Amino acid sequence: MTISDLSIHRIFEGKTILIIGGSGFISKVWLSMLLEYLPNIKKAYVLIRPSKGKNANTRFEELYAQCPVFKKLHNKYGNDYSQIKKLEIISGNICSEKLGLSNKIESQLAEELDLVVNFAADLRFNAPLDQILKTNTGSTLKIADFILNTKQAKLLHISTCYVAGVADGIVPETIVSSSSPNGTHFSPEEEYSWALQESLAARSRNASDKELTQLGSIRAERLGWPNTYTYTKALGEGILSNKIPSQRLCLFRPSIVESAEKYPFPGWNEDFNGTAPFIQMLSTRYRLIVAKPNHNLDIIPVDYVAKALTIAASALLINKHSKVYQSSTSSINPLSVASATEYIFNYFKKSQNKKLSNLLLPNPKPKFITPTHILSGSSITKAEKTVTFVFDKIRLDKSSAKFLAKSGIESIIISIKRKAKTIDTIMKVYKPFIYDYNYTFKSENLLKYNILEEEFSYRPNEIQWDKYWNEVHIPGLKQWCLPQMKALSIKKNEII
Repeated sequence: MTISDLSIHRIFEGKTILIIGGSGFISKVWLSMLLEYLPNIKKAYVLIRPSKGKNANTRFEELYAQCPVFKKLHNKYGNDYSQIKKLEIISGNICSEKLGLSNKIESQLAEELDLVVNFAADLRFNAPLDQILKTNTGSTLKIADFILNTKQAKLLHISTCYVAGVADGIVPETIVSSSSPNGTHFSPEEEYSWALQESLAARSRNASDKELTQLGSIRAERLGWPNTYTYTKALGEGILSNKIPSQRLCLFRPSIVESAEKYPFPGWNEDFNGTAPFIQMLSTRYRLIVAKPNHNLDIIPVDYVAKALTIAASALLINKHSKVYQSSTSSINPLSVASATEYIFNYFKKSQNKKLSNLLLPNPKPKFITPTHILSGSSITKAEKTVTFVFDKIRLDKSSAKFLAKSGIESIIISIKRKAKTIDTIMKVYKPFIYDYNYTFKSENLLKYNILEEEFSYRPNEIQWDKYWNEVHIPGLKQWCLPQMKALSIKKNEII
């Protein structure tokens, strides 16, 4: 592997950048890093979609003032983002023609832009097909047209390692746009057109969101993707690689993005789609996990991802880029499901041992089970449905209904139902990644550069997992994510 020197400061000097999807977890960290570490850029535009009652500037103004990720910028510029002269917020919508930009802004960007970084995505694993297709796939057609109408702009598109779908074993840093993960021959453009027409037809029949979600899930699984998120992101990759010349395009795939190791500060996280639900579940007395202990759990801290993005962008700007970069750890610093589970168990064991109830009845150690285990979330849910059916029949008798209400049995059943549903939902989301398939994502392309600036050095092979989980990741989630998740669960009456 040939090592190339990269001076990120020199490459970014005088460059104009457009950030699409600037309100997300990764994008905010990258924007903060960009403005702090690369003051010699010419301009950073951030495209923000207006919401009801709030224009783009108001939305970003609130985001900037309230989000802790911008703390270092607050110290330098204050809480008013307008003091950052090289930052400009523009109003747009990636699902609209010309990205929803005014003619003036569109013409200006067409002349000025050197780089477009697209973070925008619908991150729901299984969402109504028409909704997720619009954001994750349809938008790539609009973005491709926009790029091709600019004078020189290049596109760095953020995808996910899990577009690999049902692939088991080593996943290379390559683009496969002529077949799905299970080998089905297809065209991304034709598949997008089919999915769009099916969605429109379903809506014309007044199909519900649940039916559209099921439609997408069935199609994704039929082609070899575990959910509609990976399915629609893969289609987006294929469309972009077919439309945009390789010298103007780079695909960037992170694995599971988690708490910052150092930047903007240790433990920063706001992502509820990563390991947070898994950790929340293991912090309770339920310790039965549908997983294979020797499988990889590929996570990468968000500040590593931000640095990797900067490296990929730098290489793209000077035409020394690879077509695909995977920012992951399973091939260079693997973490097993068993190790992660042990870190979580031991962390909560320390605090729980201080409680009298846990001294009298210690929490069980985690146990790895199959989906058909009698105490798996799915099995409990099935049993609960049977019990509920029986009790619904008993309720038809008024005297029996009164007895059930007084005895408290009904409230116990409702509680079990909620817990089982939550556990089942969490494990179904994780099952493809920690039970069905054992991914090892190759991540060589980011390591073929000698980065001259230490603040952008990328060494995921040096992460000490025990220290990261115990001193950074779990404490960070406890501060920034788990309280919000608990509040949301209480609101939905689904707390476990």
